[in-house]
Amino acid sequence: MHRQNLSRPSIIYLLIAFSFLLFCWPATFSRAETKIIIADNGAGKKLIEDTLPAVALAAAGDIDYIELNVMMTSDNQLIIFGSLTLDRLSDVAELFPDRSREDGSYYVIDFSLQEIRQLRLKNVPAENEFALSLAIPTLRETLSLIRRLESILNKEIGIILEIKYPWFYSDADKDISSASLDSLAEYGYVDSGSKLYIQCFDPEELQRIHSQLLPRKQMTLPLIQLIGTNDGKETKQKKFEIFSPYSYDWLYTNSGLKMISSYAAAISLPGDKIIDDDGDLLLTDYIAASHKYGLAVFVTALDNQSENLPPFADTFFSLLTFYLQNVDMDGFYTDSFVEAKIITDRFDADKVKKDELPEFFSSINPPSDSASFNKEEKKLSELE
Repeated sequence: MHRQNLSRPSIIYLLIAFSFLLFCWPATFSRAETKIIIADNGAGKKLIEDTLPAVALAAAGDIDYIELNVMMTSDNQLIIFGSLTLDRLSDVAELFPDRSREDGSYYVIDFSLQEIRQLRLKNVPAENEFALSLAIPTLRETLSLIRRLESILNKEIGIILEIKYPWFYSDADKDISSASLDSLAEYGYVDSGSKLYIQCFDPEELQRIHSQLLPRKQMTLPLIQLIGTNDGKETKQKKFEIFSPYSYDWLYTNSGLKMISSYAAAISLPGDKIIDDDGDLLLTDYIAASHKYGLAVFVTALDNQSENLPPFADTFFSLLTFYLQNVDMDGFYTDSFVEAKIITDRFDADKVKKDELPEFFSSINPPSDSASFNKEEKKLSELE
């Protein structure tokens, strides 16, 4: 039998094709038995969002991932902060009263890292709580802390890094995504085994990260497509030199899901898009289709604040339990990760017990007002 030898050009083409598959095929989530718990904004509601103490608190908890938001300063330094402007949380107006723009806001991009370091983040303390005054950390400081905590706690700490407002930085000739990837690589976050995921509200930017930046830097980090509202608060697109709100409507189509699956490993949906105020399920078929395309589905953000609870749930316990029972989600973002862990563990334990029963008994659901249910809810209320 005659064996045909491959020519040198053929071998080169094969290597190129293999490299394309290695670096351009989207990394995927493997569906877990238990729900993935993500500390929203680095456990922000427990302390102050996106600060080193908040990150340390979340890392010490029994959760899966910590969500961090990254922004860029005027001198191209990356900081952990979640807003375009510094007004809401910091004392910037007191220290730099003449640095606001025409709209009266103080933009992160207008301040150097040295100036950012002078600012203090302040919280509004609840009754019987002390006020806090914390610094805005850099991305490198935060990653250094997490790596150190991994050594101390003897566990791997998951990170979901959100690249904020890339369209805004691109308009200022700054590449926040490329800079973020470079910093991640310095700390060993380079592939799907790193327990780090990158998320963004901007579909075009995520596609650029997947098809251009990751292959160029020989990285294979998985991506999460955040799906927001059409009000332009998170993403805008420029047409005829004018920014207008980005429309996410196309992402809710079958072709949209197919496109997402070509570059992302997961999607993240707002809770009010999944369940309406009456407790009716809205996206059951869409979530099922997402899973068929190999996408994990996350819900953001399940909040423990009473003013943010939907009408169909009067407590965080009833809210999360409703989602666990009715929504085929793979995980969720929450600021109440301690309570969430208790609820999910209880739910998983009850599910295992139910699955072990004969078919007739396993089809019987205990009433939601059972004594054990109320006892667990009382225990959670004591944590708040």
